[in-house]
Amino acid sequence: MSVPPKILILTGSYGNGHLEVTRSLITELNKRGISNIITSDLFYEAHPVLTNVTRKLYIKSFTKGQNIYGFLYYKSDFRLTDFRIDRMIDRYGYMRISQLMKENDFDLVINTFPMQALPIYKQHTKSTKAVIPFINVLTDFCLHTRWISDGIDYFFVACDSLKKELVDTGINENKITVSGIPIKEEFYLYDKPSSHESDISIQTKNLLISAGAYGVVKDLAKIIEELKVKENLHITVVCGSNKLLSNELMQAYKSDGNVTILGYVSNMADLMNQSDIMVTKAGGISLSEALAIRIPLVLTPAVPGQEKDNARFFEKEGMAIVTKSEDEIVPAISILLKQPLLAKNLTDQMENHFHPHASALIIDKVLALIEKPSIFNEADHNSNEIES
Repeated sequence: MSVPPKILILTGSYGNGHLEVTRSLITELNKRGISNIITSDLFYEAHPVLTNVTRKLYIKSFTKGQNIYGFLYYKSDFRLTDFRIDRMIDRYGYMRISQLMKENDFDLVINTFPMQALPIYKQHTKSTKAVIPFINVLTDFCLHTRWISDGIDYFFVACDSLKKELVDTGINENKITVSGIPIKEEFYLYDKPSSHESDISIQTKNLLISAGAYGVVKDLAKIIEELKVKENLHITVVCGSNKLLSNELMQAYKSDGNVTILGYVSNMADLMNQSDIMVTKAGGISLSEALAIRIPLVLTPAVPGQEKDNARFFEKEGMAIVTKSEDEIVPAISILLKQPLLAKNLTDQMENHFHPHASALIIDKVLALIEKPSIFNEADHNSNEIES
C-alpha cells in the first residue's frame, strides 16, 4: 500500500481494558509507519451523561451494586432477552459513527468495545464508505452478543472456545482468527514456566497482589496481615491509581521489610516475572498478561458480568484458582505455596491457551484485508454455500 491507510479505532472507558487494547494496536500500527489514526470513545462522545451514569455503575459494581451491573450486563445479551435501553444507546452510537464517517475517509474501522453501532451504520448507509472493513477485536474470554453481527467483516478473539461460540451463532469461521487479546509487547519478553518448579521450602516466594484502581478487594489489610505471618514470603501490593488505598497501606507497612506497597506502576511485566503467585481480578487484559508471563493465579471474587464469565473460563480450563469470597483468598494462596505441582499445572494449562504477539497478528491481518477486500465477499460466499 503506497499511501498509509487512515484508521478509526473505537474504544470505551469502562475500566482500562478497552483503552489498553487500543493503545497496543496503535503502538503496532505506528511501528508500520501508520500514524493517521483517530480514536473515538463512541458512546461518551455520543451521550456523555448516560455514559457517565453507566460508567459509575460499572465502577461501583466492584464494591457495591454488583447485582445492578450484572442485571444490565446479562439483560443486554439478546440471546437471553431484548433490552430496549441498549437499543437506544446503540442509536446514539450510530449517530456519532455517522458523523465520523461523514467527516473522514477511513480505510478501516477497528472496534474494541461491545456495541452494535457499526452494524446499524452499515444497514442505514448506501455510500461506498459502508464497504470498508469493519473489524471487532474482542477483549474478554467470554462472548456477549453485543459483539455479534453479520455486519462485522472480521473478528479477532482470545481463545478457541470463543471462536466456536461465534461459529455457533452463525458467524462464518473464515471471518474469525484466534489472536489472543492485545497487550503491551513487554509481556512477551519473559519465558519462565520452569521457575515455578523449584522446591517451595528452599527460597523466599514472592506474592504479587494487584489491588486495582476500584478497590477490588474490600479488606486488603486483613489479607496482608494473615499472609505476613507466613515464613519465606514477600508480599508486593500494586494499588494502581487508588491513591487513598496506597497511602493507607504505605503508612501501615512502611517499616515492614516483607511487605512492599506500590501505587501506579509502569513495570507490571517485570513485577509479574519476579513473582511466584499473583492475586488479581478476572479482567481480560490482566488475564492475558498473566498468560504471557505464565504466573499461577488466584482470582478475586468476580462481579457478575464479563469478569465472572472470564473467571469461569479460567477455572474450567485449569488456569487459575477462583475464589467466591474474600475469605477464600488466603487459603488459595496457601495451597499454591504448599503444592508447587499444582502451581505448575496451572502454568502448563496456560501454555496451551497462550497466543503471543496478538497486536502484530491482528495488524498483519487487517492490513491484508485492506489490500484485498474481496476476502470478505469470499467468506460470505462460502458461508452461503455452507448454509445452502
